[in-house]
Amino acid sequence: MQTQSSLKHIAAVAGLALLACATTRADYASAVLSDGPKAYYRLNDDTTRSLINRNSGSLGAAGDATNDLATLTGGALHSIPGAIVGDSDRAAFFDFTTRTEIPFNPALNTPNTQPFTVEFWVLPVNDQVGTGMAVVANRFVRVGGSDNRQGWVIYQRAANGNHPNTGPGVGWHFVMYDDLSTSSRLQVRSEVPFQFGKWQHVAVVYDPVLVSNATLTIYIDGVQANQAVWNGGSTGTNPGYGPCTGNHDAENAPNGQPAMALGGYNNANPGGVYGNANPWVGGLDEYAWYPAKLTAGEILAHYQNGTNANRTQSYSSLILSRNPTVYLRLNEIAPAPDLAVNLGALKSSGLGTHSAAVRHPAPGAVRSDQSSGAAAYQNRNGYAVTTLPYNSKNNGDITGSGTGSAGTPFTFEAWLRPMRDRQGGQCPVNNRWPKLGHRTGWVIFQRFPNASYANVPGINNEGHGWCFRMFDGATGSGHDVLTGTDYEIGKWQHLVVTWEPEQDFGDPGGTGNNQWQGVLTAYVDGVPVASNTAALYAANANPPEDGGEPADLAIGAYNAASTLGNNPFEGDVAELAIYNNCILTPDQIQAHYQAGINSTFGTNYATLVMTAPAERQLETFGAPIPEGTIPATYLRLNDTAYSPAANSGSLGASAAANLCMTTNVVAGPRPPAYAGFETANTGLPLDGSKQWASLNNPAGLNLTGQITLEAWVKPGAAQADPARILSHGPPTLTDYPVAPPDGALTNSSEVFLMIDGAGANYVVGSTKTIYTNNVEFETTTYAASFPVPAGDLGGDDWIHLVGAYDGANWKLYRNGVRVATSAAAVGALSVTDGDWAIGAAGNGWAGNFAGEVDEVAIYDQALSDASIATHYLMGKAGTAALSVVKSGVNVTITWPAGTTLQHCSTVNGIYEDVPGSPVSPLTLPASGTKFYRWRL
Repeated sequence: MQTQSSLKHIAAVAGLALLACATTRADYASAVLSDGPKAYYRLNDDTTRSLINRNSGSLGAAGDATNDLATLTGGALHSIPGAIVGDSDRAAFFDFTTRTEIPFNPALNTPNTQPFTVEFWVLPVNDQVGTGMAVVANRFVRVGGSDNRQGWVIYQRAANGNHPNTGPGVGWHFVMYDDLSTSSRLQVRSEVPFQFGKWQHVAVVYDPVLVSNATLTIYIDGVQANQAVWNGGSTGTNPGYGPCTGNHDAENAPNGQPAMALGGYNNANPGGVYGNANPWVGGLDEYAWYPAKLTAGEILAHYQNGTNANRTQSYSSLILSRNPTVYLRLNEIAPAPDLAVNLGALKSSGLGTHSAAVRHPAPGAVRSDQSSGAAAYQNRNGYAVTTLPYNSKNNGDITGSGTGSAGTPFTFEAWLRPMRDRQGGQCPVNNRWPKLGHRTGWVIFQRFPNASYANVPGINNEGHGWCFRMFDGATGSGHDVLTGTDYEIGKWQHLVVTWEPEQDFGDPGGTGNNQWQGVLTAYVDGVPVASNTAALYAANANPPEDGGEPADLAIGAYNAASTLGNNPFEGDVAELAIYNNCILTPDQIQAHYQAGINSTFGTNYATLVMTAPAERQLETFGAPIPEGTIPATYLRLNDTAYSPAANSGSLGASAAANLCMTTNVVAGPRPPAYAGFETANTGLPLDGSKQWASLNNPAGLNLTGQITLEAWVKPGAAQADPARILSHGPPTLTDYPVAPPDGALTNSSEVFLMIDGAGANYVVGSTKTIYTNNVEFETTTYAASFPVPAGDLGGDDWIHLVGAYDGANWKLYRNGVRVATSAAAVGALSVTDGDWAIGAAGNGWAGNFAGEVDEVAIYDQALSDASIATHYLMGKAGTAALSVVKSGVNVTITWPAGTTLQHCSTVNGIYEDVPGSPVSPLTLPASGTKFYRWRL
């Protein structure tokens, strides 16, 4: 079948060329975007893992920053959700082991007679004050430190007046040196408290009215917070600032000329490894340095833009309009393993490592926080797990002994979202050492969703809710607190468990494990629900009883000490915190729950978690609050996608994708065979087993009725039945379909574009599955189907595949041509509990497609036959046109590669293929009149 949109015409009259074709679109992507897709995944994302943080400012590549400690100390930056509201751009997290440096450049060290501005967003997470953490350092200190210092440093000081060592002040401290002494000179402290776990905007302006009469002004969240004035010091003429110079000899600058460092002291510090000292832990985003004085109005505008999700101008373009010399967006993906960032006191020693199957970010539990996210785990087709190495502070150590202590109180907190009701020991979190029959530590198990499940035959009744089990170090028995509360599959629940030790029983088993008796209390959704008043507990020790490896902590399954991956959990986990030597109060627990479910809650959720131990300290002992009074471990589990895929459709970042166990490393449709794509166009390889891409389940993609699903595919030779190319759903139905218990999920929906019959047919449609007759599921399908042509499976050609529902019919298109139509009263169905996926069922566990996929698009309307044909045409030929060029008595006809030339004696006549199947270009005598066109 051919349509007018798939043809191009040219008239040759007496050898002169006359163009007679309509203007075409610019390229394939613009053709798709002009039809308004809600989601469009080009899969061309740059997933390069680099040590370089690129500079977008006027200095260009000379202003790039390098994570230089990676090769020296192994330190690596981590990606976290960024500071700019409504923007999916990433930020950098410094874990106390790394920094990124811009090499010395005079353009960043302008004379002290010229103004400059430093601006950034900062996420503080640690209460260290005794040794000042250097957020940014652009300072020179000679070896020995006895001579003149140059440049400046920004330090994190106390969060507020309740924290220790407030002599250096509260907030952020900008310190300048005068190149005349070792002392700091012109300096300013914000004296504005900050909140742990919450982004803050900081800008500092140096304004030299005269060299010896300068001001240093600091702005917090767009408002002037403080100003310092320099009047020439003791002589009245000394400068308050001397910039770094690049003329230091090798003896005094053994690591090179002074760089501008983010995350700690720079290379020009004489101590440490390559100058590394006073490291900082926390998040940084959108760092800019301007060789100019930003006005108060400009700084306020920057802050307001960054906090307004409905901005009319992007934050980055606003910053660039002021022409910064350096602008680091800090959104690169560092070349590190897939790690879970720890905001707790353990810093880098508390990082978690995600296995390849962990999906993140999944939708989070905290409604009031744009940075909320979760890690998603599954218990079929393998397992997914996040592991943390043993740390004594996650096991009750408060003395620094390096081993655990059951005599220390603690609180465990997390949000859990179970996605399957299967029973048999599913374990969302495990911190257990199980060997030699003498178990230590603790574990959490998912039990029945509700009491009615106890009536299902053949299932061991271990109660319902969540079971937190402790071990006593002398036996293999557990000491439980069972919540006995109902939960729903697909719904978040807040779980808190507190341990309050009361009596030391020593080592009753003679195993070397110290046992305590105490009270174990469980809270669900902010309310205390169960208590074990005589629980016995022995903490994990280092070394353990057998002298081997101590117990690691695992999320999503058993830990390595208990056979890694056993008893896997299917569901999501978020906001996991372990508070060492701290029992949260019922009021605090209730506040955390309310902050999670209330989208307008007044206090930032992460701040509540990070300040909870300090609140207890303040209530009990008053100020000052000792350093380290924050949770030992706090994993938000909102880590950005390890291999992201941006959405170019109208839903933007809310429908961004993450690639699971794969990345876009194959060649997608490319010229010359597919002229509408870029030469470097990439696609996504899928192995038909475990590789897929998750789109989560954004509300804007929960479509009903009209819909269009589109993709370019290169199917492998062997396919599963079914092999889903693009799917919304289905949610996971109950594992107990015979006489299902109360609340069991028995109905589901799915919308799909797939291959079924193990490679037999292309199919588009939707299904509705309903449990009937107490014995089986009944599935009704509304779809259009077409046999897969010979050569499609395992072939070398990309296939353009589109399925649509127009309100009355499901339609299927292959390479721009409609190949099947099926009348149906039902189109796209709402799928509230199932995700969208490319290459698998929505949650990635079944129906995997084998082959390659590219240019996936989802529309909330049925595209017309002409639009779909145009998309294919643009993919194959792009903007290429047929041309005729006269040379002497001949004309040369040129047309796009991969197409067929046709001719006719009249413009509106019947065109036939030019005999002999000529390829472009074709030279013919310039005589008579002939009209030419090409077809696909």
